[in-house]
Amino acid sequence: MAAKVFDGKRAASEILELVSKRVKKLSFRPKLVSFYNPRDPGSALYTRIKKQKAESVGIEFVGWEIYGVTEAVREIGDVGGDEGVTGILVQHPTGEHAYSESDWKALVEAIPQEKDVDGLRGDSPFVPATVKAIFVALSAAGIEPAGLKVSVVGATGMVGRPLVRLLNEKGAKVREIDENTRDVWFQLKNSDVVISAVGKSNLIHGDQLKQGVVVIDVGSPGGDVDFDSARAVASFITPVPGGIGPLTVVCLLENVVEAAEKKNP
Repeated sequence: MAAKVFDGKRAASEILELVSKRVKKLSFRPKLVSFYNPRDPGSALYTRIKKQKAESVGIEFVGWEIYGVTEAVREIGDVGGDEGVTGILVQHPTGEHAYSESDWKALVEAIPQEKDVDGLRGDSPFVPATVKAIFVALSAAGIEPAGLKVSVVGATGMVGRPLVRLLNEKGAKVREIDENTRDVWFQLKNSDVVISAVGKSNLIHGDQLKQGVVVIDVGSPGGDVDFDSARAVASFITPVPGGIGPLTVVCLLENVVEAAEKKNP
C-alpha cells in the first residue's frame, strides 16, 4: 500500500485560521521584524512570503535590510529594545552570502531572548518554526515519538540540533546521522521514523528504508528523499514542495502570537 502523502498546504491553512482568531483577541497589533540580506535571492523571497502571510492575519511585518554584520548587530539590539516589537528573526542566507559561524552567532545573540520567535538562540523560549512544523506532520501521521527509533539526517545542522534535543526530551530513541556516521544504511533501515534536513537531492532512497516507515523530508530546495521510491515503502511521507515548507511560516507566526499573548494585559 502506498504511503499517505501529507498535505502541508492544508495543514498550514488550518493553523493560519487559528492564528488569525488569536490575533483578533489581542488588545494590540503584534509586530514582527525580519532582518535579511537583500543580495541573497532566497532571503529576499522568504521575506516576501513571510510578509504576505503575516499581514494576512493582522500581524505587522517589517523587512529590515542588513549588509555589514557589525552594523546589523547594533540595529538588532536597537529594535530589540523597542517595546512595540513583538518578535525578531534573522534570515540565514546561503551560498556566497552565507554568514560565518561567528558572525551568525553574533547576529542571533543580539536578539532578546523573549523576542526570539524563530527559536534561533539556544536559550530561546520558542520552538524553532521548522521543528514545530515537523511535529505537526508527526501528529498528522499519528506518531508519538516516545520509544520510537528516530533517525535525524543532518543532525548537526540548524534544524537538526534543536530537533534532536526536542525528540530526546520526548523520549524518542534518536539516531543522529551526519557525514561522519558509519553504517548509515543500517541505521535508516532499522528506523521507525526518518527525518532528513540536509538539502541534498536524492540523498535517501526507498531501498534504504524499512516497510511502514514515516518519512519527513525537510530538505531545501528540492528535498532530500527520492519521493517515488520512498513512498512505495513508507506509511506516511511529506512531499517537497507542499509538505513542511508551507507549515514553517505559519508556525513562526504562531510563535509571534504566543509572544504577544504573554505581553497582552
